[in-house]
Amino acid sequence: MSGKYLGSYVSVDCGELFGCYQGQVSNVDTFNQTITLKDVWKNGLKSSTDDVTLLAKEILNLSIIPSPKEDKIGNKADIEHLESQQIKKTSARDSPRKFDAYTSFSSQTAMPDTPSKLNKIKGRVGKDDVCFGTDVNMEKDFDFETNLALFDKKTVMGEIQSGKQQGPPPGPGTRTVSNFRHDENVLETLPPTYRQIHLPSPSAKEFLTDAGLVVPSASAELRKAMQDSMEKLGISVERRSESIARAVAEVALHFVGGPHRLTPKNSHQKPVVVVLCGNHPEAAGAVCAARHLATLGVQTVVYLQTLTVSHYLKKEIELYKLTGQSVINNEKHLPSASVDLIIASLLPPTWVGGDEIPKMKGIIEWANKQRAPTMAIDQPPYAVINTISWLDVKCTLSADLPLAYGDRDGKLYLYSLSTPRKIFQSLGIEYDSPFGSKFVITLHEAC
Repeated sequence: MSGKYLGSYVSVDCGELFGCYQGQVSNVDTFNQTITLKDVWKNGLKSSTDDVTLLAKEILNLSIIPSPKEDKIGNKADIEHLESQQIKKTSARDSPRKFDAYTSFSSQTAMPDTPSKLNKIKGRVGKDDVCFGTDVNMEKDFDFETNLALFDKKTVMGEIQSGKQQGPPPGPGTRTVSNFRHDENVLETLPPTYRQIHLPSPSAKEFLTDAGLVVPSASAELRKAMQDSMEKLGISVERRSESIARAVAEVALHFVGGPHRLTPKNSHQKPVVVVLCGNHPEAAGAVCAARHLATLGVQTVVYLQTLTVSHYLKKEIELYKLTGQSVINNEKHLPSASVDLIIASLLPPTWVGGDEIPKMKGIIEWANKQRAPTMAIDQPPYAVINTISWLDVKCTLSADLPLAYGDRDGKLYLYSLSTPRKIFQSLGIEYDSPFGSKFVITLHEAC
């Protein structure tokens, strides 16, 4: 008798404790009083198990329902029971998968005319179905690796960098727009010229700026001619000294850790800078730089190699003394405590030989014994000095056109004297400023 119900679709109400089941009857055991369902739905959700066996004593109500393939009106009582279960279980709104399963069961049975409460529920489900109605299997994990392999990143980035337009090909008469990087100019410009400085005679060395501009080295004779031309046109040593001092002070503050050392909270350990000066125009700029540093709170000491100084150097020393800092000419009076930086301007850039270096033996030995770095201002290259007993230079600053400095002269900086173009032209030099928006730039030896 029980065999005729095999394959039928039933709705089994087991109360609030066990819930309501729908599925196809696969077995009826009259001896053990059990019924087995397959393709099971529990409380409107697809069951994770293949089949469910229910005891007769657990069943409150059992009714036959149409199969999913038939278009018949379902049991009104079962539908009302499922709707009430969905209202009680607010967690059913938490997942698109739950709503998808709920609407899948509801679509199997046509909804009859019901009270207004059910109409509201139907309207709410329909509104959510617009967002979550896509039939997606949320039980299966998303395969990220397979989907990522479908994206050819190299090809897409190549199209972007080459400026090709993304998307469908443009139609006839459509204007194509190229893609530009953030550092590219939209307006068309002339190709850059990296060799903007030309000297009247070949240079011994060439240097490069960070932007790739070529800066040739000048000879001592050409630098002497530039100084003489400036003097004739009114750019005196005093004017040049201020430009030298501004550049030297900027680099010196970097070496002594200015942003960290020169603060109100660190006034107990102010940096100490010793300036070694000869008797030439660049030495006047070094004394002026000591004055700039002293006004910023740096402890400075100016050492003079000789007591007989030029008038322009004498003026700078008088201005420097107004800061209250000391001037000495004996290396025995140099500070014995820790020194942060040594600024050396013992020889002029136009020096080509003489007997001055043996007289500097004491100050050279003192400077080389210090742990502080030595910064040279427009001194001759080590190759020109060509002596064993000389300063161990950490970096060198040179004006407008550098000399032929090498590895023994340390890192090379170029500073601007704001020299007018006509001075270069009078000497047969084609000079376009390599400084850009700065007054001090770094130079690198060209390979």
